[in-house]
Amino acid sequence: MTTMVGLSSGSAAGLGATELARLVRSLGGTAVDVRAGKGHGWQREGLAGLRAAGVEVCFVGVGTVLGDGAALTEDERAHLEPGLPVKVFAAAGCLAADRIGTTLAQVRELSELVGGPELVLVETHHGYAPVPELVELAERAGSRVLLDTMGLARIHPDPVAAAATLAPWTSYAQVKGFDWSAPDTSRHRPLAASCAADTRAVLTAAGALRAVTVESKAEASLAEDIALLRSWYPIDTAPEAGAEAS
Repeated sequence: MTTMVGLSSGSAAGLGATELARLVRSLGGTAVDVRAGKGHGWQREGLAGLRAAGVEVCFVGVGTVLGDGAALTEDERAHLEPGLPVKVFAAAGCLAADRIGTTLAQVRELSELVGGPELVLVETHHGYAPVPELVELAERAGSRVLLDTMGLARIHPDPVAAAATLAPWTSYAQVKGFDWSAPDTSRHRPLAASCAADTRAVLTAAGALRAVTVESKAEASLAEDIALLRSWYPIDTAPEAGAEAS
């Protein structure tokens, strides 16, 4: 399986869909993940604009927190579609007796919109569900995990071990450059200059991934961030099985 590499819309929130796609392609990427409902520029042309400009859309992020019962906004709902994963959060304690009914109902609602619970990705994020609860949620609700490297480092003291634990439910990762010795206070940094080894160790522990995207406010480093990821996940140029040799 070839792992796609690209950007999150949060790395260039002001760009329209066509501009964002062109940026990704110019840097050697082929994919984007996008956040709906926060006024990012891609929404002006929408998902169709991104695809027409030649990039794959990995997933759409929304502000839903499993366990709190808040409904999707109309702006968020408008950008969900069958077959495209949706990324959400999960409250710590979302499987407690007084919350589990709400949590499972939210997963069911999202599943109906996107085509199944396996397309509901729950992000590893500071202040939300810890790793054991994410595992239990996946086992009970059928959801999956979006591995955010900074988020994982903030919710677990051993991110490599945590990534390995979550690997059976992880197909997508979002990376950020930061100081792994102080993830709670670190700001975005270039991946190569600050944390290549730690980032790669976590991604390796996560196993096979469909896509890895960069979310960074360190915009000047996006080119080298993508280049680093592409060196880890090169484009597969081997001919398909059965293809005639040229």
